Amino acid sequence: MSGSMVDPRVRDSAIDWMVRAQSGLMSAAEHQALQQWRQASAEHEYAWQRVSSLSLRLQPGAKLLADATARRALESAGVDPQRRRQMLKCLLALGLFGGVAWQGADSTLVRSALATYRTNIGERRRWALADGSSLWLNTASAVNLELTAQRRSVQLVEGELALDTPAESASLQLLTPDAVLYGRGAHWLVRHDRLGTQVTVLRGLAQVSARRHSLPVPLQAGWQTRIDRQGVAAPSRVDPFMAQAWLRGILPAERMRLDQLLAELSRYRPGFLRCSEAVAALRVTGSFQLDDTDAALALVANTLPVRIERRTRYWVTVVPA
Repeated sequence: MSGSMVDPRVRDSAIDWMVRAQSGLMSAAEHQALQQWRQASAEHEYAWQRVSSLSLRLQPGAKLLADATARRALESAGVDPQRRRQMLKCLLALGLFGGVAWQGADSTLVRSALATYRTNIGERRRWALADGSSLWLNTASAVNLELTAQRRSVQLVEGELALDTPAESASLQLLTPDAVLYGRGAHWLVRHDRLGTQVTVLRGLAQVSARRHSLPVPLQAGWQTRIDRQGVAAPSRVDPFMAQAWLRGILPAERMRLDQLLAELSRYRPGFLRCSEAVAALRVTGSFQLDDTDAALALVANTLPVRIERRTRYWVTVVPA
């Protein structure tokens, strides 16, 4: 089932089964029912494997009933399975289980786990699609894909993609949480982060609109724009070679603030990477390897009056030398 979309109803069933399994209250009959549900179809098993990969299972919340208050609240729901699952989800949302937050089936975490294609932190991958298109995903990215005779749609759940479609291909819709794009035979770069969506057209033409503003803005090759809650920003020229640097594993910096550089590098490594306020505004110029962020940090330390302070492998701070 690799590369397939999961039916929302199957996805929700898988999530409910995971919540039950996490509760510690499943009976032997329910365990058997879960196995039967997983074995009923390849899609069920695929959805279960995706949901099971959620980081929720690796958090302190895996021992859900260690908290006495949470245990009493769950027991107060009685024996009705639906009431108990709802109570469990509420407790997770309130952070009563080890600080784990549960945002339901529409959370980015869940949607990323169930996406058609996804990458882990520090991973970049390319896929050759059935229609002749090429899809690249940058670090920690997720995409849902539907390419059929009736519908051609790509949904960027999170992260960054490059999509190169054949010149003779049919019109395609690309969605992000902020933006809606339409184009035909185009080569796009699209990134979504907390500031909005950035769109770059390398070839062809795209019609770009904000989710809340239906009036599209044409974006030609060699131009870039950003979309957020305010709408579509005025397009600006972009260097295509530099815009594609991440595809070559390079992060170029031209007098970039140090805190901005570290924010970019942090996308490619697990844990925390930050700097003290005393050095945040220092300017950096250079090319940094995305596949070796430790080497990139060493280059920063050799270039600027800073040193790298490591509490652990996953907690790194850049401070004054």
